[in-house]
Amino acid sequence: MANSMTVMNTNEWLDQTADYLKVCERLVPFFNKNKPEEISKYLHAFGMYKRESTGKEIFEKLKKKNVWEFVKKDEAVLKKKWNGPNVPIFILPADAENRKMKYEFGGKSGLAFHDKLFLFLSENSNKEIQTILTHEYHHVCRLAKDPKKEEDYTLIDAIILEGLAENAVRERMGEELVGSWTKRYSKEQIHQLYNNIIEPNQDLKSDSKKFSQLMFGTGFYPKMLGYAVGYQLVKYYMEITNSNITDLFSVPSEEIVKKSSIKPN
Repeated sequence: MANSMTVMNTNEWLDQTADYLKVCERLVPFFNKNKPEEISKYLHAFGMYKRESTGKEIFEKLKKKNVWEFVKKDEAVLKKKWNGPNVPIFILPADAENRKMKYEFGGKSGLAFHDKLFLFLSENSNKEIQTILTHEYHHVCRLAKDPKKEEDYTLIDAIILEGLAENAVRERMGEELVGSWTKRYSKEQIHQLYNNIIEPNQDLKSDSKKFSQLMFGTGFYPKMLGYAVGYQLVKYYMEITNSNITDLFSVPSEEIVKKSSIKPN
């Protein structure tokens, strides 16, 4: 794919129509020929707008801010910094009416695969956009450089994947821009949560219902459980080994967990 192709022209798509099914029709080639309905259902679960009027309204704001140009420039910086792959980036309006999205994630979210990346944005500052791009593009790089295949990922791999991405945000953007979940639990609590909940379930695969409950801390689990534990594990590892995020792209999850001193001595 040519360099100029990296940030896709979703602005031109949205200019024609903000009907999300029509937008998802254009995504069919990127999703192994899934149907637009299936694609939209999947993207809605991760924060894409649901109402055409909302989509249109947010799109106008993103257009005014020239978000497509901004992401293009910032992605080039990250790609150079991490020697990352060239993948298509799709910028779409976020589901701004969703309360959780607004308060937990600051009206933005993203979704990364080894071969593509989505940013769902609303009224975000440039710094917030850089933050979400850093997090999601880090996933792309980790998935590209990790010898383990994405479909073989277990709960602990997913937790470390998230922890690495948010530590990449910390390293690049500063402590004040990391997700609120990173500060939700004390070191002692993280220790207990890891030993009592995460470790006994660490080999779960993503098709298990419990997998996302543990990642996001839904049901009876503490909020943002997997994300919070992953962030701390990686942070401890970086402190102990005095490494930066670029050193860690291909370090196996097990290695990070083992060294991160969270296991009882």
